[in-house]
Amino acid sequence: MSDRNTKGMNAAAATITAATMLSTALKITGVDIMDAGTLETLKEIIDIGITPVLLIVFVCYFISKSKDDDKRVNTAYKETQGKIEEMAASARKHEDTMAAENAKREEMLRSEAEKRETMLRKEAEKRESMLMLNMEKITVSMDSITRTLDKMENSFSGIESRLEKIEYKIGEDGGRNG
Repeated sequence: MSDRNTKGMNAAAATITAATMLSTALKITGVDIMDAGTLETLKEIIDIGITPVLLIVFVCYFISKSKDDDKRVNTAYKETQGKIEEMAASARKHEDTMAAENAKREEMLRSEAEKRETMLRKEAEKRESMLMLNMEKITVSMDSITRTLDKMENSFSGIESRLEKIEYKIGEDGGRNG
């Protein structure tokens, strides 16, 4: 509450207290300084004066209190809005950071996958070339085996023909001797 309101309330309280004390003192002492009409008039003025002053003091107090409350509510609202905006900005910043981290992670995973794929491709190419070399060696060996078998077959054919000639000679010699 402001100092102006406090001073006004103190002045009103002092006036009310003085009027009440004066009215009470006059009743207790029964002093007839004034006649009954004047005393009644003074009493009416005090009663009529006190009531509006009290009403004005209370109205002013509640109006100032209401203004102070409105100011506090507006201040609290603005502070709350500021905090909400700060939290929203912080959340957006956190989301942006998380999105950037996810993008980095995805890029790293993609890069690693490409490296792995390249490595696997190279390994497959090595295996394929080794298989091709082995196939060539096997083919050369098979050709060599085929040539050797051909030579053996030719040799057996030669031996067979010699045996046939020997049999033929034996058969001719046996027919002459017999």
